[in-house]
Amino acid sequence: MSTDTVIVGDTVRITVKFKDIDANGNEIALSPASNPQVIIKNSSNTTVNSGTSSQISSSVFYYDYTPTVAGAYTVKFTGLLANSNTVVVEQKLYVSSTVEEYQPTIILKSDESITFAPDVTPLYLDPESLLAYFPDASLLEIGEIIYNYSTEVKAIYNLLDAEDGSNLSFTVLEYIKAATACELSRTYGLGGDDEMSLTLGDLSITNKSIPRNRVTRDNATTWCQIAAALRKEMLAAKVGPRGFQPKNLPGLSMYDSKLTDKIVYPSGRELYDPNGTTNINDDPMPKRGFRSYD
Repeated sequence: MSTDTVIVGDTVRITVKFKDIDANGNEIALSPASNPQVIIKNSSNTTVNSGTSSQISSSVFYYDYTPTVAGAYTVKFTGLLANSNTVVVEQKLYVSSTVEEYQPTIILKSDESITFAPDVTPLYLDPESLLAYFPDASLLEIGEIIYNYSTEVKAIYNLLDAEDGSNLSFTVLEYIKAATACELSRTYGLGGDDEMSLTLGDLSITNKSIPRNRVTRDNATTWCQIAAALRKEMLAAKVGPRGFQPKNLPGLSMYDSKLTDKIVYPSGRELYDPNGTTNINDDPMPKRGFRSYD
C-alpha cells in the first residue's frame, strides 16, 4: 500500500505478500491455491467493500479500492492454501478529506534512538528497583553496574551459572543495590552528598558525614558507606573458624601413676622435686622448633 496520504475519491492499490517463518527462523513465501478474498471494513466494523484480489506473483496479491468516505479502514486478505489451511493478512487504510484528516494513532514524531544490549548475565537484581532513586539514569546504565557487582558476588561465593539471584541472602542483594547506587550517585548526585542541610526559620538540620574508624549500618549515611558496611558483613559471614590442631601441646610424655594406676601427665611436683632429676624432654614449655642457627 502506498505510504502517501489517501484522499477521498483516490484509487489506492493495496498490496500484500503471504509469508511464514520456518523452524530455523528463515522467511518462506506462501502460495495460496487461489486468489485471496478481500473484505474492507470501516471503524464501526461494518463491511463497506469486498472482492477478489489480483495476482502479481505466487505469493504477492493486490486489490484496488476507491474510498468515498473519510475514516480508518481495515483491509483483510484471506488466502486458502493447498493443505486447506487459511492465512489472513490485515492492513490499516487511513482516508482523509478536505475537512477531516485521519492518520495512524502511533506515529514517529521525532527521531528516536534505540539501544540494544547483549545478554548480561549474571544479573542478580532488577534494574527497575533503582530507577525510582535515579530517574535520570537509563535501565541499560543501571543494568551494566548491577552486572559488575553481580559478577563480584558470583566470584566470591563460587556460584553456578544457573543462579539467578533468587537464592541469595538479603545482605548480598542489599550490597549489590547499595554499591550500584553508590556508582550512580557519583554521576547524578542523588543521595551521595557528604553533607546536606535544611533551614526553616529558626530550625536548622544538618546531615553530615562524620569521619569514623569503623563503618556499620548504624553510622552509615551515604550509599557508598552502606555498601562498604554490607560488604564487610557479607565477607564475615562467608568465613568461619577452622579446626584447631595443637602444635607440640602438651609436649610431655605420659606415665603410669603409682597412686591411681592411671595414665596421667607429670605435674611440676614430679618434674621439679628436690630429690628428682629433670629431663629436658619433659619440659612443659611448647616446642618452638628453634634450630642452632636461629
